Amino acid sequence: MNPDCRRHGHHRLRRVREEIRADMRRYMTSSPENLARGDGFLTRLSTLLRPEIVCLALHRTAHWLHVTGWRRAGRAAARLNFLLHKVSITPESCIGPGCRLPHPPGVVFHGRAGEGLTLYSMAVCCAREDRLDGPPEEGPHLGDRVMLGGHAVLMGPIRVGDDARIEFCVGVTKDIPAGTVVARRLRRPTLRPRPEA
Repeated sequence: MNPDCRRHGHHRLRRVREEIRADMRRYMTSSPENLARGDGFLTRLSTLLRPEIVCLALHRTAHWLHVTGWRRAGRAAARLNFLLHKVSITPESCIGPGCRLPHPPGVVFHGRAGEGLTLYSMAVCCAREDRLDGPPEEGPHLGDRVMLGGHAVLMGPIRVGDDARIEFCVGVTKDIPAGTVVARRLRRPTLRPRPEA
């Protein structure tokens, strides 16, 4: 078992419930509209049925099964997640509480992440060989409150510091310090005179 998983208590079912609650809390406080609905029973029930939360609950269950030795069942839960939500998060991946997947389809994750991770649609974290098996140490290790924009790609055993933001359509293969914003450089259009007819 991964020492990080042992330290975070991922082998305990109670810890899985706590992390799903943290994911729900983050979703419920993510926008003024969600805050306006309050924190009642019906609000929690409707939040629990959101695709984003169901997807994260399936991953957390798959990870718990993997950590406790039920690896085939963990792989089956990860496959179910892919079939339902088109999300590929390996059961070996260790993700902290309070995760957000605003647009789950196309997300690929194989690595480790701290709490408060945000992954937008088509964000990819994988090993350098584009493999989605093996130890999560071969994939990226993300700190707390990291945000990956849509179509961002992180490859290899790189480290991303706390509060880093990787904007959309950016490829990263090197370590990123804490608090850094990585954005794609946009080219300025060159203005040419219009040919006269």
